[in-house]
Amino acid sequence: MTTSLKTPLNKKEIHILVVDDESEIRDMIVDYLSDEGYSVHAAEDGQSALDDILGKRRIDLVLSDINMPGMKGFELLNKVREIYPDIKRVLITAYNVEDYLELAMKYDIGNIFVKTTPFNFQELYTMLENLLSGDIFGIQKYFPQPNSTLKTYIIKQGKHLESDAQLIVSQLPVVDATNKIELVLIELLANAIFYGIRKESADKKEEWTYNFELSEAEAIVVSSMYDSEKFAVSITDKGGKLKKNDVLYWLHRQLATDQAGLPLGIFDSHGRGFFIARQYIDRLIVNIDKNKKTEIIIVNYFSDAYHGFKPLYINEI
Repeated sequence: MTTSLKTPLNKKEIHILVVDDESEIRDMIVDYLSDEGYSVHAAEDGQSALDDILGKRRIDLVLSDINMPGMKGFELLNKVREIYPDIKRVLITAYNVEDYLELAMKYDIGNIFVKTTPFNFQELYTMLENLLSGDIFGIQKYFPQPNSTLKTYIIKQGKHLESDAQLIVSQLPVVDATNKIELVLIELLANAIFYGIRKESADKKEEWTYNFELSEAEAIVVSSMYDSEKFAVSITDKGGKLKKNDVLYWLHRQLATDQAGLPLGIFDSHGRGFFIARQYIDRLIVNIDKNKKTEIIIVNYFSDAYHGFKPLYINEI
Protein backbone atom coordinates (compact mmCIF):
# COMPACT_ATOMS: atom_id res chain seq x y z
CA MET A 1 0.00 0.00 0.00
CA THR A 2 1.16 3.55 -0.64
CA THR A 3 -0.04 7.13 -0.81
CA SER A 4 0.05 9.77 -3.52
CA LEU A 5 2.78 12.14 -2.40
CA LYS A 6 2.82 15.85 -3.18
CA THR A 7 5.31 18.64 -2.60
CA PRO A 8 5.90 19.91 0.05
CA LEU A 9 6.44 16.67 1.95
CA ASN A 10 4.73 15.94 5.23
CA LYS A 11 7.56 13.70 6.36
CA LYS A 12 5.83 12.16 9.36
CA GLU A 13 3.25 10.71 6.98
CA ILE A 14 5.95 9.19 4.76
CA HIS A 15 7.08 5.68 5.68
CA ILE A 16 10.52 4.47 4.58
CA LEU A 17 11.71 0.87 4.99
CA VAL A 18 15.48 0.34 5.37
CA VAL A 19 16.66 -3.23 4.67
CA ASP A 20 20.28 -4.13 5.44
CA ASP A 21 21.88 -7.11 7.17
CA GLU A 22 24.65 -4.91 8.63
CA SER A 23 23.13 -3.55 11.84
CA GLU A 24 25.54 -0.60 12.11
CA ILE A 25 24.72 0.68 8.62
CA ARG A 26 21.02 -0.03 9.05
CA ASP A 27 20.81 1.75 12.40
CA MET A 28 22.84 4.72 11.11
CA ILE A 29 20.48 5.28 8.18
CA VAL A 30 17.38 4.74 10.30
CA ASP A 31 18.59 7.25 12.90
CA TYR A 32 19.44 9.84 10.25
CA LEU A 33 16.12 9.57 8.40
CA SER A 34 14.22 9.59 11.68
CA ASP A 35 16.04 12.76 12.74
CA GLU A 36 15.03 14.31 9.40
CA GLY A 37 11.39 13.68 10.29
CA TYR A 38 10.49 10.56 8.30
CA SER A 39 8.68 7.56 9.77
CA VAL A 40 11.30 4.83 9.37
CA HIS A 41 11.09 1.04 9.68
CA ALA A 42 13.90 -1.52 9.50
CA ALA A 43 14.45 -5.14 8.50
CA GLU A 44 17.61 -7.24 8.49
CA ASP A 45 16.80 -9.25 5.37
CA GLY A 46 14.46 -9.38 2.40
CA GLN A 47 12.12 -12.04 3.68
CA SER A 48 11.58 -10.20 6.97
CA ALA A 49 10.89 -7.03 5.01
CA LEU A 50 8.17 -8.77 3.00
CA ASP A 51 6.59 -10.79 5.81
CA ASP A 52 6.89 -8.52 8.84
CA ILE A 53 6.60 -5.00 7.40
CA LEU A 54 5.47 -4.68 3.79
CA GLY A 55 2.58 -7.05 4.30
CA LYS A 56 1.35 -5.28 7.42
CA ARG A 57 1.73 -1.51 6.97
CA ARG A 58 1.89 1.22 4.37
CA ILE A 59 5.38 1.88 2.98
CA ASP A 60 6.22 4.64 0.50
CA LEU A 61 9.86 3.81 -0.28
CA VAL A 62 12.13 0.80 0.21
CA LEU A 63 15.87 1.38 0.58
CA SER A 64 17.60 -2.00 0.36
CA ASP A 65 21.16 -3.23 0.44
CA ILE A 66 22.13 -5.31 -2.60
CA ASN A 67 24.20 -8.09 -1.00
CA MET A 68 22.35 -9.80 1.84
CA PRO A 69 22.08 -13.43 2.98
CA GLY A 70 19.15 -15.23 1.39
CA MET A 71 17.12 -12.85 -0.75
CA LYS A 72 19.31 -10.28 -2.51
CA GLY A 73 18.33 -6.65 -2.87
CA PHE A 74 17.42 -6.96 -6.56
CA GLU A 75 15.13 -9.90 -5.77
CA LEU A 76 13.45 -8.01 -2.94
CA LEU A 77 12.81 -4.91 -5.02
CA ASN A 78 11.53 -7.04 -7.88
CA LYS A 79 8.95 -8.57 -5.54
CA VAL A 80 8.10 -5.09 -4.27
CA ARG A 81 7.51 -3.96 -7.86
CA GLU A 82 5.24 -6.95 -8.52
CA ILE A 83 3.21 -6.77 -5.30
CA TYR A 84 3.34 -3.03 -4.47
CA PRO A 85 4.00 -1.23 -7.79
CA ASP A 86 3.53 2.27 -6.37
CA ILE A 87 6.32 1.94 -3.80
CA LYS A 88 9.54 3.78 -4.71
CA ARG A 89 12.62 1.54 -4.84
CA VAL A 90 16.28 2.35 -4.14
CA LEU A 91 19.25 0.01 -3.81
CA ILE A 92 22.34 0.72 -1.73
CA THR A 93 25.79 -0.85 -1.98
CA ALA A 94 29.42 -0.44 -0.99
CA TYR A 95 30.59 -2.01 -4.24
CA ASN A 96 31.00 -1.08 -7.91
CA VAL A 97 27.64 -0.21 -9.45
CA GLU A 98 28.95 -1.09 -12.92
CA ASP A 99 28.87 -4.76 -11.87
CA TYR A 100 25.08 -4.50 -11.46
CA LEU A 101 24.01 -2.68 -14.62
CA GLU A 102 22.64 -5.81 -16.28
CA LEU A 103 20.53 -6.56 -13.20
CA ALA A 104 19.41 -2.92 -13.06
CA MET A 105 18.07 -3.31 -16.63
CA LYS A 106 16.43 -6.64 -15.83
CA TYR A 107 14.65 -5.36 -12.71
CA ASP A 108 14.02 -1.76 -13.87
CA ILE A 109 16.12 -0.14 -11.14
CA GLY A 110 17.19 3.44 -11.79
CA ASN A 111 18.65 4.42 -8.42
CA ILE A 112 21.58 2.74 -6.68
CA PHE A 113 23.12 4.73 -3.83
CA VAL A 114 26.75 4.06 -2.90
CA LYS A 115 28.00 3.90 0.68
CA THR A 116 31.02 6.16 1.03
CA THR A 117 33.42 7.03 3.85
CA PRO A 118 32.39 9.52 5.10
CA PHE A 119 28.77 8.60 4.43
CA ASN A 120 27.16 11.20 2.15
CA PHE A 121 23.98 11.89 4.11
CA GLN A 122 23.14 15.05 2.15
CA GLU A 123 23.21 13.16 -1.14
CA LEU A 124 20.98 10.41 0.27
CA TYR A 125 18.55 13.02 1.60
CA THR A 126 18.33 14.84 -1.76
CA MET A 127 17.78 11.64 -3.73
CA LEU A 128 15.04 10.34 -1.42
CA GLU A 129 13.26 13.69 -1.25
CA ASN A 130 13.28 13.98 -5.04
CA LEU A 131 11.77 10.51 -5.42
CA LEU A 132 9.19 10.90 -2.68
CA SER A 133 7.98 14.32 -3.81
CA GLY A 134 8.01 13.43 -7.51
CA ASP A 135 9.83 16.73 -8.06
CA ILE A 136 13.01 15.39 -9.67
CA PHE A 137 14.10 18.40 -11.72
CA GLY A 138 16.37 21.30 -10.78
CA ILE A 139 20.05 21.73 -10.07
CA GLN A 140 19.29 23.85 -6.99
CA LYS A 141 18.21 20.75 -5.04
CA TYR A 142 21.85 19.69 -4.80
CA PHE A 143 22.91 22.96 -3.17
CA PRO A 144 21.17 23.42 0.19
CA GLN A 145 23.61 26.12 1.32
CA PRO A 146 22.50 29.72 0.64
CA ASN A 147 25.94 30.82 -0.60
CA SER A 148 25.77 28.79 -3.83
CA THR A 149 26.29 30.56 -7.16
CA LEU A 150 23.89 30.03 -10.10
CA LYS A 151 24.54 30.87 -13.77
CA THR A 152 22.28 30.13 -16.75
CA TYR A 153 23.14 29.79 -20.45
CA ILE A 154 20.86 29.41 -23.50
CA ILE A 155 22.28 27.18 -26.26
CA LYS A 156 20.75 27.42 -29.75
CA GLN A 157 23.46 26.63 -32.29
CA GLY A 158 25.03 23.28 -33.08
CA LYS A 159 28.23 24.72 -34.52
CA HIS A 160 29.39 26.45 -31.31
CA LEU A 161 29.32 23.53 -28.87
CA GLU A 162 33.07 23.61 -28.17
CA SER A 163 33.15 27.34 -27.41
CA ASP A 164 29.92 27.04 -25.40
CA ALA A 165 31.45 24.27 -23.27
CA GLN A 166 34.64 26.28 -22.75
CA LEU A 167 32.64 29.31 -21.60
CA ILE A 168 30.59 27.29 -19.12
CA VAL A 169 33.68 25.61 -17.62
CA SER A 170 35.55 28.92 -17.45
CA GLN A 171 32.89 30.26 -15.07
CA LEU A 172 33.34 27.36 -12.62
CA PRO A 173 35.95 27.27 -9.84
CA VAL A 174 39.38 26.12 -11.03
CA VAL A 175 39.33 22.34 -11.22
CA ASP A 176 41.62 19.57 -12.41
CA ALA A 177 40.86 17.80 -15.69
CA THR A 178 39.21 20.87 -17.25
CA ASN A 179 39.57 19.37 -20.74
CA LYS A 180 37.67 16.26 -19.65
CA ILE A 181 34.82 18.33 -18.25
CA GLU A 182 34.63 20.31 -21.50
CA LEU A 183 34.51 17.03 -23.46
CA VAL A 184 31.66 15.76 -21.27
CA LEU A 185 29.69 18.98 -21.81
CA ILE A 186 30.19 18.84 -25.58
CA GLU A 187 28.91 15.25 -25.65
CA LEU A 188 25.88 16.03 -23.49
CA LEU A 189 25.05 19.23 -25.37
CA ALA A 190 25.24 17.33 -28.67
CA ASN A 191 22.92 14.65 -27.29
CA ALA A 192 20.40 17.27 -26.14
CA ILE A 193 20.40 19.17 -29.44
CA PHE A 194 20.75 16.45 -32.06
CA TYR A 195 18.82 13.62 -30.39
CA GLY A 196 16.57 15.36 -27.90
CA ILE A 197 15.38 18.23 -30.13
CA ARG A 198 16.30 17.57 -33.77
CA LYS A 199 15.70 13.78 -33.54
CA GLU A 200 18.69 13.00 -35.73
CA SER A 201 19.71 9.43 -36.51
CA ALA A 202 22.93 8.22 -34.88
CA ASP A 203 23.62 6.05 -37.94
CA LYS A 204 23.67 9.06 -40.26
CA LYS A 205 26.04 11.45 -38.49
CA GLU A 206 27.82 12.16 -41.77
CA GLU A 207 24.60 13.78 -43.00
CA TRP A 208 24.10 16.03 -40.00
CA THR A 209 24.13 19.78 -40.55
CA TYR A 210 25.46 22.11 -37.87
CA ASN A 211 24.54 25.45 -39.41
CA PHE A 212 21.19 26.02 -37.69
CA GLU A 213 19.64 27.97 -34.83
CA LEU A 214 17.03 26.52 -32.51
CA SER A 215 13.95 28.57 -31.68
CA GLU A 216 13.35 29.98 -28.20
CA ALA A 217 10.99 27.08 -27.47
CA GLU A 218 13.61 24.52 -28.57
CA ALA A 219 16.68 26.08 -26.96
CA ILE A 220 18.83 24.03 -24.58
CA VAL A 221 19.05 25.50 -21.07
CA VAL A 222 22.30 25.02 -19.18
CA SER A 223 22.68 25.93 -15.52
CA SER A 224 25.81 25.79 -13.38
CA MET A 225 26.23 26.06 -9.62
CA TYR A 226 29.00 25.63 -7.09
CA ASP A 227 29.66 25.91 -3.40
CA SER A 228 32.59 25.09 -1.13
CA GLU A 229 32.11 21.33 -1.62
CA LYS A 230 31.26 20.76 -5.28
CA PHE A 231 30.17 22.14 -8.62
CA ALA A 232 27.40 20.97 -10.93
CA VAL A 233 26.11 21.63 -14.44
CA SER A 234 22.65 20.74 -15.77
CA ILE A 235 21.68 20.40 -19.45
CA THR A 236 17.94 20.51 -20.13
CA ASP A 237 16.13 19.90 -23.41
CA LYS A 238 12.38 20.05 -24.05
CA GLY A 239 12.23 16.84 -26.05
CA GLY A 240 11.96 14.20 -23.33
CA LYS A 241 12.96 11.48 -25.81
CA LEU A 242 15.46 9.70 -23.58
CA LYS A 243 14.47 6.49 -21.77
CA LYS A 244 15.87 4.99 -18.56
CA ASN A 245 16.43 1.57 -20.10
CA ASP A 246 18.26 3.13 -23.05
CA VAL A 247 20.76 4.81 -20.70
CA LEU A 248 21.28 1.54 -18.79
CA TYR A 249 21.69 -0.35 -22.06
CA TRP A 250 24.30 2.07 -23.44
CA LEU A 251 26.29 2.11 -20.19
CA HIS A 252 26.23 -1.68 -20.01
CA ARG A 253 27.42 -2.12 -23.61
CA GLN A 254 30.50 0.03 -22.95
CA LEU A 255 31.44 -2.16 -19.96
CA ALA A 256 30.41 -5.68 -21.00
CA THR A 257 32.91 -7.46 -23.28
CA ASP A 258 32.73 -9.99 -26.09
CA GLN A 259 34.79 -13.19 -26.39
CA ALA A 260 37.78 -11.16 -27.56
CA GLY A 261 37.64 -8.94 -24.49
CA LEU A 262 36.42 -5.87 -26.39
CA PRO A 263 33.49 -3.73 -25.17
CA LEU A 264 30.23 -4.77 -26.83
CA GLY A 265 29.58 -1.11 -27.65
CA ILE A 266 33.03 -0.25 -29.01
CA PHE A 267 31.55 0.56 -32.44
CA ASP A 268 28.24 2.01 -31.20
CA SER A 269 27.44 5.36 -32.79
CA HIS A 270 25.14 6.41 -29.94
CA GLY A 271 25.29 6.40 -26.15
CA ARG A 272 29.00 6.96 -25.61
CA GLY A 273 28.38 10.43 -24.16
CA PHE A 274 26.77 8.97 -21.04
CA PHE A 275 29.63 6.50 -20.60
CA ILE A 276 32.22 9.28 -20.97
CA ALA A 277 30.31 11.44 -18.47
CA ARG A 278 30.12 8.59 -15.98
CA GLN A 279 33.84 7.89 -16.35
CA TYR A 280 35.03 11.47 -15.90
CA ILE A 281 32.42 12.90 -13.49
CA ASP A 282 31.68 11.99 -9.86
CA ARG A 283 27.90 12.01 -10.31
CA LEU A 284 25.77 11.61 -13.45
CA ILE A 285 22.06 12.23 -12.82
CA VAL A 286 19.43 11.65 -15.53
CA ASN A 287 15.90 13.02 -15.08
CA ILE A 288 13.22 12.32 -17.70
CA ASP A 289 9.65 13.52 -18.13
CA LYS A 290 8.54 11.49 -21.15
CA ASN A 291 8.00 13.60 -24.28
CA LYS A 292 8.30 16.80 -22.23
CA LYS A 293 11.76 17.31 -20.77
CA THR A 294 15.14 15.67 -20.17
CA GLU A 295 17.63 17.00 -17.63
CA ILE A 296 21.20 15.71 -17.31
CA ILE A 297 23.13 16.85 -14.24
CA ILE A 298 26.85 16.31 -13.67
CA VAL A 299 28.36 16.86 -10.23
CA ASN A 300 32.03 16.92 -9.24
CA TYR A 301 33.32 17.14 -5.68
CA PHE A 302 36.47 19.11 -4.82
CA SER A 303 37.43 16.58 -2.14
CA ASP A 304 38.55 13.03 -2.91
CA ALA A 305 36.12 11.71 -0.28
CA TYR A 306 33.39 10.96 -2.85
CA HIS A 307 35.56 9.99 -5.84
CA GLY A 308 35.30 6.19 -5.39
CA PHE A 309 32.49 3.99 -6.64
CA LYS A 310 29.79 6.05 -8.31
CA PRO A 311 26.04 5.82 -7.67
CA LEU A 312 23.40 5.44 -10.36
CA TYR A 313 20.63 8.02 -10.58
CA ILE A 314 18.14 7.68 -13.47
CA ASN A 315 14.62 8.98 -12.79
CA GLU A 316 11.72 8.68 -15.23
CA ILE A 317 8.20 10.06 -14.71
